[in-house]
Amino acid sequence: MRDAVTLPTLDEVRVAGERLAPYIVRTPLLRLNFRGARNPIYLKLENLQSIGSFKIRPMGNVMLSVDKNALRNGAYTASSGNAGLGLASIAHQLGIAATVYAPDGGPAAKLEPVRELGARVCLVGDDQWWTMIEEGRHPADSGFYVDAVRNRAAMAGNGTIGLEIVEQLPEVDTVIIPFGGGGIACGIASVIGALKPDTRILVAESDAAAPLSAAFREGRPVRVPVRPSFISGAGAPMVLNEMWPSIRRLVDSTVVVSVPDVADAIRLMFLHNRVVAEGAGAIPVAAALGGAGNGTTVCVVTGGKIDQSIFCNILNRQPL
Repeated sequence: MRDAVTLPTLDEVRVAGERLAPYIVRTPLLRLNFRGARNPIYLKLENLQSIGSFKIRPMGNVMLSVDKNALRNGAYTASSGNAGLGLASIAHQLGIAATVYAPDGGPAAKLEPVRELGARVCLVGDDQWWTMIEEGRHPADSGFYVDAVRNRAAMAGNGTIGLEIVEQLPEVDTVIIPFGGGGIACGIASVIGALKPDTRILVAESDAAAPLSAAFREGRPVRVPVRPSFISGAGAPMVLNEMWPSIRRLVDSTVVVSVPDVADAIRLMFLHNRVVAEGAGAIPVAAALGGAGNGTTVCVVTGGKIDQSIFCNILNRQPL
């Protein structure tokens, strides 16, 4: 078993912000134009990054901070789409070969842009893919494995979102973050905890897969069933053991929302703010609309890479 992850310092996050500045967008924070919300809800629009996802921050900070000699055989990662896209984007700009190992049935809306950026996509079985994530390597790949979750530099890249939130909305009372592997939650929470310790950190999951809620309930990471849904980028079968100590300390509570509520949140964001969000990015908004969060609430909309046909079905209230 790996040792528990170590969190980045505030100074490391600030350095990451400077390092990433030429490669990322300082994304806007917009109020949700919906009068039915109980509290003021703000959207941190990471869907407006060049790749349509926050993942350019963690993947970029790792790639830009590592010794270049470590990248001589290229870089690779295990991803269902967004982390792979972040890797491919930075690798393309640095002239480095990139490989993305994706699970069979990975969303085409996320994988095709990876190929367009020149990265190689290798589809593997779900079990093999999850083993790669757990072990942080592929035994047959001699490249540099970029871990989007446990790597300290990756969490520092994620932490830059927290810096922006505090600067853009100093009066924030609650931040709601979706759960994939915990890297973004730990990165943002470590910054918010340092700068605004009274701000609550909530992590939201869908009922298609809620490993963090199960871990909080059982007091330890446990394996949970994963039900197929249109939501990708969130919903692992369990919390990684080495992430659990930090998540348990930094997160105040978890919220589970239904898949139909996530679809409703996607529809509402488009109709009221013209925001296009993917399933994982809409989970925090579904939680906030359901009453999670106290006072001024920020929802991190982590991405907008949603399949066009699914998006149209959601807008037209058609079966998914």
